[in-house]
Amino acid sequence: MIVITTDHAAHDPDRFTNPGDTRPYWETPARADALLGAVRAAGLATKPCADHGLAPIQRLHDAGYLAFLQTAFSRFQALANTGPILRAPAYAVRHKARRPDAVMGQAGWYLSSVSAPIVAATWSAALGSAHAAIDAADDVISGQRYAYALCRPPGHHAHTDMAGGFCYLNNAAIAAQRMLDRGSGRVAILDFDVHHGNGTQQIFYQRDDVHYVSIHGDPAGLYPWFAGYADETGEGPGLGCNLNLPLPADTGDDGFTAAVEQGLDAIAARRPSALIVSAGFDAQLGDPAANLAVTAAGFATVGRQIAALGLPTVLIQEGGYLVERLAANLTAFLTGLELI
Repeated sequence: MIVITTDHAAHDPDRFTNPGDTRPYWETPARADALLGAVRAAGLATKPCADHGLAPIQRLHDAGYLAFLQTAFSRFQALANTGPILRAPAYAVRHKARRPDAVMGQAGWYLSSVSAPIVAATWSAALGSAHAAIDAADDVISGQRYAYALCRPPGHHAHTDMAGGFCYLNNAAIAAQRMLDRGSGRVAILDFDVHHGNGTQQIFYQRDDVHYVSIHGDPAGLYPWFAGYADETGEGPGLGCNLNLPLPADTGDDGFTAAVEQGLDAIAARRPSALIVSAGFDAQLGDPAANLAVTAAGFATVGRQIAALGLPTVLIQEGGYLVERLAANLTAFLTGLELI
């Protein structure tokens, strides 16, 4: 089953960027439109996400952070001389000491960079995206082999209390917690988005009930810069439950799929009950946000590799910003999974 959200389109920060602002905002509604077009062209059944309330999201995300996401735009609009987009005037990324009360201060506390601004529709879009992930998790718990949540905005850069990298709520982590809460037993997350899922890593870094494996471009030269290195293997009970496989720039299909196979072997060795896949197509050759060189053939191979693992699988859409290639990449991936 393909779960979609209908609340994402108005979340379009690029519409409100100043003409002189050269920073691109690649996470646009056209991405979801292209992916949905591929799903419909393949004749796959879709359903709109249900409203699951806040409880499943509160299992992972900080209460103050959720309150900020819900209220920040209206609080911002109550100030004098504001515009249609909230960006932080300063960022408390390092050495945070005090959470401020003012909305502009909280913007710097909870938003990690200009890549996660807030507009009027941001909260509803992020909430719908999380609900799609919850639906997909429920479908797999109910016995489906695969369920795909066509999430927008993506989620794997969202920490428990911080947005970043176009992400506000961590859809894959919320799906994993939903499955655990419903008695799935240990689960694994395979993340093949070209950018390391620093938020997912942070959420589960000290836990042993979720095994996180990420294949991504080397963060020494790519967002998120501060996480995703091979020596990050977990802490405390989670030691050994975090595997990062960073790849050098220009890695193509063979190197990428070899890393996916290594990651899946590590997952298989832990014998999880289910798999969650953070599926990003920004490893695509020429993607404006990345530096790898994967093609549709490579994504088809990844689909076959995941299928061979034989686990009930929740697919969560993450990145991919070369819009004209998204439909072909998703089609190739789903073909590899034998869903098409």
